[in-house]
Amino acid sequence: MVWKILSALTAVCLGTACYFAWANQKSLVEERKRETYAKANLDEQKAQIVRAEEAKKNRETQLATANKDLETTKTAVVDTSAKAQTKEQELAVVKTNLEQLTKVVNDLQKQIDDAGDIKALLAQIESIKNERSEKEAELANQSQRFAAAQEKVNQLTTAAKEAEEREARGRRGIVDSDFTAKVAQSFTDWGFVVLNKGNGGGVFANADLEVKRGKDVVAKLKVRNVEQNSSVADLVKGTLAEGERIRPGDLVVAAAEQSAKTSVAPKSGAAAPAPAAPGAPAAPAPAPAMGSDPFGAPAAAPGAPAAAPAMNSDPFGAPAAAPAPAAPAAPAMNSDPFGAAPATPPAGAAPATPPAGGATPPSTADPFGTAPPAKP
Repeated sequence: MVWKILSALTAVCLGTACYFAWANQKSLVEERKRETYAKANLDEQKAQIVRAEEAKKNRETQLATANKDLETTKTAVVDTSAKAQTKEQELAVVKTNLEQLTKVVNDLQKQIDDAGDIKALLAQIESIKNERSEKEAELANQSQRFAAAQEKVNQLTTAAKEAEEREARGRRGIVDSDFTAKVAQSFTDWGFVVLNKGNGGGVFANADLEVKRGKDVVAKLKVRNVEQNSSVADLVKGTLAEGERIRPGDLVVAAAEQSAKTSVAPKSGAAAPAPAAPGAPAAPAPAPAMGSDPFGAPAAAPGAPAAAPAMNSDPFGAPAAAPAPAAPAAPAMNSDPFGAAPATPPAGAAPATPPAGGATPPSTADPFGTAPPAKP
């Protein structure tokens, strides 16, 4: 009887052992699956770190290239402005010459009408007409070159303004809205942290940043010192929860509200600031608005189209110089620029008849020799 009871107990124990063995086998399979998933996740994180390092190097290279392009653009704007002024002066000279030629043609036509059919005058008129056609073609070419130069000046000016706005935003300590970094070292007890990005990564002094874990903002930071590849940011008092600490590897992003954006000059129509008390230090000048010209040009009225800069104006917004006194009239075309007496007409040529009004027409003699024949 005893052996039957012992046999039953043994069978029960064996059954219980088999059940626990089966349950442990299932748990072991689940643990192996989780281990495989953890290894795959670790490999993916390592690959993401490698990609992030490559992206960091690319951003540093792009920043250096952008700085070089900015200096090149500034130089190109100055050179193009000087060329545009030269072209404008040449265009004014061509226009003056064309007006002189037109006046000479009209005077000669009137002389022909008064004197009758004279072959010498007809040949002279034909020569002047040919010269006028050449000058008109030259004027058209100068106008096209002037338009191309003006367009290039506008493009370079726009590019320089955009580059200056980016530089001004950096000086004011406003980072990009998609800026991200990591906490390299945390000194929470001392009230500051070290970031793994610096000037090359888009960090600026006095920038407002936030430390995030997941979707929660852990603390707020204020950048104090910036190096090429690292920066130091102070912890804003009262933003870190009691007992919480900033850990190395925490994500750092741009703050939702940048303090530098709120410190802009008051708009037109706003109340003027109260005068400072006697002996008080003068308030610092407000930072220029983001949409203003970084070179100091006055802002256009809201909604008004941007006016193209005048050809003789400074493309960087300097005030225009006072108008110069009226210059003396340009010398007549083909007249002696040194004020010599009019040339004696060739032998056999009829003297020019003065136009109505008594004024003597300008001399058409070439003071430097006979002009080359017109091209056929």
